[in-house]
Amino acid sequence: MSNYARIFVIFVIFALGLARAVAADEPLVVVTRDGAPIAGPAFRHAGTFSELTGSPVELRRLQFKNLYDEIMISFVTGTHPGDVLIIPPAWVPDFAPFLSEVPDAQLKSLATALIQPVYKEPLMKWDGRWLAMTVDGDVHIGAYRKDLFESQRFKQAFAREYGRPLEPPRTWAEYIEIAGFFDGQTDESGRRIFGTLEAYAEGGQRMWYLISHAVPYASHPQFPGYLFFDPTTMAPTINSPAWKRAVEEYVRLKSYGPPDADALDSHSVRQRFASGEAAMAIDWSDLGVLTTDPETSAVAGNVGFFELPGSRRVWNPDQQNWDMLGHARAVPFLALGGWVAVVPASTTDQERAWAFVDWYGSPANSLEDLRDGSTGINPYRSTHLTNAVGWGEMMGKAAAEQYLNVLKDSLSAPQVAHELRVPGYRAYMGALDTQLRAVLAGTASIDEALNTAAVQWDEITDRLGRESQLRHYRALMGLAEVGP
Repeated sequence: MSNYARIFVIFVIFALGLARAVAADEPLVVVTRDGAPIAGPAFRHAGTFSELTGSPVELRRLQFKNLYDEIMISFVTGTHPGDVLIIPPAWVPDFAPFLSEVPDAQLKSLATALIQPVYKEPLMKWDGRWLAMTVDGDVHIGAYRKDLFESQRFKQAFAREYGRPLEPPRTWAEYIEIAGFFDGQTDESGRRIFGTLEAYAEGGQRMWYLISHAVPYASHPQFPGYLFFDPTTMAPTINSPAWKRAVEEYVRLKSYGPPDADALDSHSVRQRFASGEAAMAIDWSDLGVLTTDPETSAVAGNVGFFELPGSRRVWNPDQQNWDMLGHARAVPFLALGGWVAVVPASTTDQERAWAFVDWYGSPANSLEDLRDGSTGINPYRSTHLTNAVGWGEMMGKAAAEQYLNVLKDSLSAPQVAHELRVPGYRAYMGALDTQLRAVLAGTASIDEALNTAAVQWDEITDRLGRESQLRHYRALMGLAEVGP
């Protein structure tokens, strides 16, 4: 048995021993979203937790669109929402007054120490308190069909048209060219293919796709913190030329997808890319597991991966002009950020609740989860990215090596964009999504929509308190507090 395997065993024995000590007749109520992602592992781990500890667990699965509201209504009305909540980390600021802190022993455990830095303090800590435990790590990446990119027919045609080799895109400009080139082509089987797949469905994760387009244009390396707001005034920056370009490109790319692109959510993106429908796709890293599995993918063995495209130019918020960069610069976006487990302060049996959280995200369980493309669990510990042999056995050596390198490079990039994790997150995103809907429907221009969203963001900030929002936003962006 390897040293790491021994550590797994010791960890599990500790967690189970703690759970046995606090087992009770009343069920532990775990609340999360519906569907296979996140809830699937919760169901399985609830079963094994009950079997091994004798502690009953009741899993309540709520529709994702209602999850936030039902939890918040419970909190503000003094009703207990559940003993353990598995939620997006961006909701923690709004729920913070109602949450208990992570036990010190859990924070100091090896399992916590192995969590990647980008998924640790930025997701688990809020306003000086450790309130959440990371159980999933999210980042947007790209996938492409190697059989198409390596085809002599397509390589020669692309080089003639664009004067450069057909390679995985490094910038959004290259990505758009490649998508346009492949859209309407036929593969070797004679099937018509689309250029790329992204999510455009309302309520189907489209906001994270839009932000992925905006990130490299709105994240100046010399002026950090301007992605969503001016970090000195909290004036919204979502109506800047950087964001306008992002929306323009996002809308344009819809025409290089299938006719029903408006109905695509992220789950559809990965499923339809796995069916061989398009040359490329953007999605969370679940894409890697699903598309390389011969049981779920028609393109298994022909899939490659690339970092989220970047840009050779970036908007300068100080000079109000575009700066040219000396190279293609990628800025990975931790879209959603992952999922975290929290325990309400109203939970009577705190020990048992945190023991379940320990068990859900234990090293052994997390390794099992992230190798199943249906779980929604993606790598979030350093050890998740080091077992090349295990990944190779599952994905194929070449695909596994490229997949792991893309994830490692994304998580260690000089500049990484985080989710807008501040109070009022849902209100901010809701306002922007409403205006994006108008653009996609053709009822508002991009300028009109983004200007309207910016006004609404200002109103939300004023309602929540500009000074406190500024303090939280600067902390999110890793900037020092503004002096008195």
